[in-house]
Amino acid sequence: MGIRIEVKGVWSPSERGIVISNHASYLDGLVLSAALSGELAFVAKKELKEQFFAGHFLKALGTIFVERANPEGGVEDTREALLAAQAGQTLVFFPEGTFTRAPGLLAFKLGAFVIAASQNLPILPVTLRGTRSILRGGQWFPRHGAVSMRVGMPISPEGTDFTAALRLRDSARAAMLVQCGEPEAAAPLQTEEP
Repeated sequence: MGIRIEVKGVWSPSERGIVISNHASYLDGLVLSAALSGELAFVAKKELKEQFFAGHFLKALGTIFVERANPEGGVEDTREALLAAQAGQTLVFFPEGTFTRAPGLLAFKLGAFVIAASQNLPILPVTLRGTRSILRGGQWFPRHGAVSMRVGMPISPEGTDFTAALRLRDSARAAMLVQCGEPEAAAPLQTEEP
C-alpha cells in the first residue's frame, strides 16, 4: 500500500511474551505483520472469521479466533490461546477488542493479561499511530499517510492470580495511553466495525 512505517524501540522475536497493541483501524494487523519479525499468532474475535477480506487474511496468518458472546465457547477459545502461549508462540492481542471511528483508547479486555499472568509471561506493549487516519472505520479506500509504531518496554506480571492480571492490564494500558497520542475513550455504544 506504500505506507511508510517508522519503528521506535527494539523488537526481539526470540523474546517470549504476549504482544498487545492499540486498535484503531483494519490496517493494524497488517502493520504489525509487516513490522514485527518472527512467527506471530494473532488472537481475534470470531466474528471476523467469516468476513470475506479480513477472514481470509486472518486465517492465512494462523489466527486464533475467540468467542466473546458465549462464555462456554470463550473458555475453550482461551484454552487454545493458553496452549499456544505454553508452546512458545508469540500471541498478539488487541485488548480493546474493537475499534471505533472516533479517536480514543478503549478499556482493555482481560484475556491477554490472564494468560500472561498465569504463564508468567511479560506483556510487550506496541503502540500504533496513524492507522486510524489512513483507514477509518466504515471506509473502504485508504488515504495517504504515515504510521509510527512504538515498541515499549516489557511489563512483567507480579504474580499469577487474577489480581496480578488486573494490575498487569492497568499498567499496560497506562503505558500505552501515554504513547498513543489519543485520549481515554468510553466504551463504544455501537461499534462501526462489522
